[in-house]
Amino acid sequence: MTTPHDIRALEDRRYKAMVSADRAALEELLADDLIYTHSNAVIDTKQSYIDGILGGRWAYAAAERPVEDIDVFGDCARVTGHVRLTLKNPDGTTRGVNGRFLNLWLKRNGKWQLAAWQSTPIPA
Repeated sequence: MTTPHDIRALEDRRYKAMVSADRAALEELLADDLIYTHSNAVIDTKQSYIDGILGGRWAYAAAERPVEDIDVFGDCARVTGHVRLTLKNPDGTTRGVNGRFLNLWLKRNGKWQLAAWQSTPIPA
């Protein structure tokens, strides 16, 4: 039986893969039919999101999740919380993203993958 702790470990791996631009880990952790909705309303597929990370469109320097709530419903897990991302700009500076998120993990063929991400900025 999958626990919230198990899903948290998957989230840890995914954020680490985002920061380190680890293609193999991202390919494994993201569902082929992923819908990734950024806080600016841009929507990515699995491939466009991975391409964006590897191509530097989203160069994550750090990611923190100070609040994270996880509910597991059989082969589905809902994760909600607060995320703080630090992204590297092309000129070497950084910028922060502070937001709330909702994501969906699905277990298919015995393997958990992120199927949806939706985020919204927290006003300053």
